[in-house]
Amino acid sequence: MEGLVSERTRFIKIAEAVAVDRETLTDTFGRFTLSPLARGWGWTMGTVLRRAMLSSVEGAAPTQLRIDGVIHEFSSIDGVLEDVPFIVLNVKKLRFKLEGVDFEYARLHAAEPREYTGADLELPPNLELVNTDTPILTLSAKDRPVHMEIKVERGRGYESQELVKKRSPAEPSGTIFLDAFYSPVRQVKIDVANVRYGERIDYEQVVFEVATDGSVTPEETLVQTAQLLRSHVEALSKIIDPQASLAESGEAEESTWNEVLVESLDVPQTVKKALADHGIKTVAELVGYTEEEIKEWGDIKPRSFSTLRSRLKGIGAEFAKQPTEEETKEGNKDEA
Repeated sequence: MEGLVSERTRFIKIAEAVAVDRETLTDTFGRFTLSPLARGWGWTMGTVLRRAMLSSVEGAAPTQLRIDGVIHEFSSIDGVLEDVPFIVLNVKKLRFKLEGVDFEYARLHAAEPREYTGADLELPPNLELVNTDTPILTLSAKDRPVHMEIKVERGRGYESQELVKKRSPAEPSGTIFLDAFYSPVRQVKIDVANVRYGERIDYEQVVFEVATDGSVTPEETLVQTAQLLRSHVEALSKIIDPQASLAESGEAEESTWNEVLVESLDVPQTVKKALADHGIKTVAELVGYTEEEIKEWGDIKPRSFSTLRSRLKGIGAEFAKQPTEEETKEGNKDEA
């Protein structure tokens, strides 16, 4: 199979690496060059990657808002300069980075008359606000405290207010549902040009200019997009001989997990520390344990363990199975 593929692609130049413009690289902007590519492949690769980056990179966004004493989004608040619709617009502008869990809450307690910004939010350890200078509300009267709770969730692309409300039927009265703009990618520009490679001048290069909101870096955006596209097309490479692919999957999977570091998993830092303390560095080492064995350590909380299990499932890995009573007896007989 591998020989057949390489034979059929020997006349198509495959780019071997991506050049990163380190001089202009920041947490919100990056310029990347993919070359050399065979004629016509510049726009092919550029268009596919651009669309995937704009629509499918995972991010976090406010989805719900609760303000003490406010029962609907068309209210005003005594002692607050802005009305609720204006506060909602401000909350939508907040850009968060959420690690390890699928949702978390940010809270604001305003007591003194002044302007309150994102920097005044109380955040849990796994939630970070990128644009801390974004204004939220202005308290203009004394003895009129305002308490606010913002739910932040992970997602991809855009989710309308109606969809957020539909999937959250159990929320308490007074919850204001928000349009969710999850995508951290603000803009992707592509430019395709001819480039010389050896004696030929008809090869192409595609330059990506990627702008993000800072919750995900441009480099992370490109890597996440490439992994997503790879996952989508991987099954196509097995279409000729699916049985052979299944036979090889065990060895390939083990090799893959040896290359994936636990540090790269999107789980809380407390989980990473616990695994490191027990000498676990790769996913291959981690999936050698059963869930019961890891829970017996006692240093990973149930919610964090659920997140770890979910992240492993997301990359196609799972913990070792607990041996049955019969298998344990058989093992004891063999040892005897």
